[in-house]
This record gives sequence, structure tokens and C-alpha cells, in this order.
Amino acid sequence: IRGRYPGWFGMPDRYWPWLFTGPRKGAQMIRSSNVDAIYSTSPVPTAHLIALRLKRRFGLPWIADFRDPWVEASMPRFRRWLEGRMELAVVCSADRVICNTPAMRRAFLHAYPGVSAEKFVTITNGYDEADLTRVVPVAAKCFHILYPGVIDAENRNPKALLRGVRKALDMGWLREDDLQITFLGAGPYGSTPQFTRDVSETRLERHVNVVVERIPYSDALSRMAGANVVVVLSEHLTKADGRSIQDWTAMQVPVKLYEYLRLGRPMLALVSEGAVKELLDETGAGVPIPPWDSERVAAALKRHYEERRPPPRHLPRASDAVEVYSRERLTSLLARELDAVAGARRIAHASSGTTMAR
Repeated sequence: IRGRYPGWFGMPDRYWPWLFTGPRKGAQMIRSSNVDAIYSTSPVPTAHLIALRLKRRFGLPWIADFRDPWVEASMPRFRRWLEGRMELAVVCSADRVICNTPAMRRAFLHAYPGVSAEKFVTITNGYDEADLTRVVPVAAKCFHILYPGVIDAENRNPKALLRGVRKALDMGWLREDDLQITFLGAGPYGSTPQFTRDVSETRLERHVNVVVERIPYSDALSRMAGANVVVVLSEHLTKADGRSIQDWTAMQVPVKLYEYLRLGRPMLALVSEGAVKELLDETGAGVPIPPWDSERVAAALKRHYEERRPPPRHLPRASDAVEVYSRERLTSLLARELDAVAGARRIAHASSGTTMAR
């Protein structure tokens, strides 16, 4: 009622009623069309369960694409058991399981040692070149630190950033009259007493600008392109905080990070481990800093302030290390996997002399 329901009513997600109509609609489409393969994608696991039913009914090749992890350690025990059985059925029945980071693939291999490693393929998120080449940078008049996206009290908690900025100001590495910190599309947490208290305790009221609502995507890209520093928040504030949740987020890379890479703006990544650190190490785009290390956060801000540069008028050519994350290339990887599973089925039917019934 009014968007509120018991937790058990949302297993595996709030779209589970699709299981009553989705398989029937999918069957109609398979019968009426020349379908060579089934493709399902999450973070809505119900989509995989619909595809599982269609796979069992029609025997078509199936790719299950995981854009987020599904079963994770912070779930209540019963939910973890029940949805674990669902995930196991998906993993065992799919012909390919797409993982969106190498870290997620390693987690699947660890969780399902009896499943062939060849089934698990990494295809990451990425950036759209067409969107970014049209961007006109919007720069602030002062040193501008920008975090575009939702903040919260857990792995996207901006408190570490605020502490680092305060320390850099106290050390004289940043100037009080030349600083703006923007949280763009911050969501509900941006107007909570806790966040307000964190800003007040670090004495940054005059510098912090919070836009709670989302803004058009093109506008967000323009502000990202014009910022002096763009921020990545993807980890709890201390080593002990939310360990089980951290294990989940360590497998993820925020989509905005790929856009950061292509825009080439200086980056402050407050992470100590996981998929984000691996990506930064691979591309050489930034040095990750543990969020509990205020000294290093402040020192990084000092370096960015000293090396500040205006945004380029035109987006330069992507480096080879970054270009691999263009969505055009990533789409070609997915097409290759679809061709592989569909082609294997055609060969199997041809060798057996059977007809591929719809």
C-alpha cells in the first residue's frame, strides 16, 4: 500500500507477479517469431526466472546477464537460502552467465565450483561515445568538487569526503574563498538530519551545494566535464562497517566511473579494494584512497588543487585503455556471445538431422 510492503513480499523482487504473465507472453513471442536465443538481464531477478521457465519449455539457448549481484551475505538467512536456490537454477540452466566486473565473475566461480568456468563471461558497463562527444563543459568559477549521484549512510556516505576537505582547508591546501562541493541528484539522504549534521560538524555549510532531485542526463554530463574533481563513493567509512554489504559492493563499479574515464577529469576515488580499485589500476586513471584515511584524502585534494586545469573545449580521443569500455565495443562482445550460443544449437541440430521447432 502506497509503495510499502513486507520484506517477504518482495522476494526475489517486487516484480514477482510478472511470473504469472511473463512466461506466457514470452511463449507467444517464441512461437510467432524466428527466435534463436533468450536473453535476460537483471538487477530484477524475476526476469531471469521468466527466462528460466522459457528455457525449460523450449530448450532455446539462454544468456543470463547479471548487471548487479543477486544473492549476497547481508540478506536474512531464509531469503538467502531461498533466493540462493533460485540463483543456482539460473546459473546451472543458462548457457552463458554474463558478469559486469571481473570481481563478480570470480565470486560466481567461487560460489559455483561445479559449473564450468567457460560459462561465466565478463562484459562490463561502459560509456556512450555519442553522448559524451556532444557534451559542453559547464565549469564553476571556483575549485569545484562534484559527486553526481545518490548518497546514503552506507557505502555512498560522503562523510569521508567532507572530513578530507575540512582537513585540506585547515592545512591551507584549499582556500575557503575558492571552493564549492556539489552533490548532484543526491536523493533523500541529502536532506536528512544526519547529512546536515555531518556538513555542520566539518564547518562546510558555505561550500556544500545539494541538489536532491535528479537532473537531465545531458546536464549532469556537462557538469561532470566541467568539474575540477569528480568523486567516487563506493565503500563504508571504516574497515569494520557493514562488512557483508561491502563484500557485495566490492564486486561493483558505478556506471558514472566509466563516464569519468572517458571525460578524463581528475578523479578522487574513496575505495580501498574491489572492482573499482582494479579498474583504476588497470587504466591508470587515478589512485584509490581508503575512505577512513582523511590524511590521504586531504593530500589528494591538495595535489588536485595545485594541478587544476580548465576542461578541454573538445573531448580528446579516448586512450586504448579507456576505449575498451565504449558501449559500441561492449555490445559487439554481447553479440558475439549470442552468436556463439545460437550457433552451437544450429550445429547440434544439423548434426542430429532434427528440425529446430518453435
